[in-house]
Amino acid sequence: MVNKPNIAGYYIQRSEDAKKYKTIAKIENKYITHYTDKNLKPNKLYFYKISTFTKKGVPSFAKFKEVRTLDKIEAVPFIANANLKVKGMIKIVFRPHPNERVQGYYIEKFNDDSAKWDRIADLEPRLRAEYIDKGLIDGKVYRYRVVAYSFDGIESYPSKVIVAQTLQKPQMIVNIQATTNLPKKIELHWQKVPNAVEYNIYASSIDIEGSFEHLATIKDTHFTDKINKDGYSKYYKISSIDKYGIESMKSQSVMGSTLRIPAKPIVSIEKNNKTIKFILSSPDKRAVKYLIKKDNGDKIINIHNVHSPYIDKDIKSKKTYDYKIYSIDENGLVSKPTEVEVSF
Repeated sequence: MVNKPNIAGYYIQRSEDAKKYKTIAKIENKYITHYTDKNLKPNKLYFYKISTFTKKGVPSFAKFKEVRTLDKIEAVPFIANANLKVKGMIKIVFRPHPNERVQGYYIEKFNDDSAKWDRIADLEPRLRAEYIDKGLIDGKVYRYRVVAYSFDGIESYPSKVIVAQTLQKPQMIVNIQATTNLPKKIELHWQKVPNAVEYNIYASSIDIEGSFEHLATIKDTHFTDKINKDGYSKYYKISSIDKYGIESMKSQSVMGSTLRIPAKPIVSIEKNNKTIKFILSSPDKRAVKYLIKKDNGDKIINIHNVHSPYIDKDIKSKKTYDYKIYSIDENGLVSKPTEVEVSF
């Protein structure tokens, strides 16, 4: 302290080359005797000039001082990937820094988009020497490093870079088979995926990305989708899931359909005075029998288990008969009717 009546305070100037100085502080109280210069580079020589100034602002000759900042703290001595076998996580472990000046650690992860290191965590105290990064993309490579910092804000050199990869997605399913010839259901079959423990099945009535909804999770490599409709088409995607709960990419879509109803029968008739002979055939060869619904004007008569040819002997003159003839296949599916009108 310069305790003279005409002294008002102090100027502090700094230089990095002892030639060009910059005023970094004006202390307007002569009784203050301490100043801290912050945010300097580690292990660097700085030059200072300190002078008084009078109440009229006139500076004195400066007192010269040079000082070197401390070097950075050494990097943490050991860092490794803990090879955590968990979906979407990477665990970094390191040895606590031996320097007791260390207060904590910054965890840094390399950002591939910006090509810069991002600080993603601040760990304290010094003995806390692990970090788990969560919510990561399956099968992606990440790079990490650790920077220690002291109680007075001095940072260490970065540790060596650890390269770690999250668990890979299991293999995508290919060659899915979906049936088109079963009544009221669609069956799916596919080959087992190595290391898969179960499978997710997604379904949609239209083959548009985003329209598929989760239908089932199963352990087998076949699935039956029961559908109470005939000739109904549906699209499917399947993914595999490993023991860590990691899901593969969804497969390409495959279409299956329930069996459509059989075709309407082709009907020809031979009529005489007392009988009608029906000659029936199935265009798609699926009919195993036929159903005839006969309307005689008074009531409707169902004639079951008809085979071709069929002769109707219950005929009266001067009447008109309406017939509806249906094909029935081996699964019991019934076609739309072929209608025939016969008059006597």
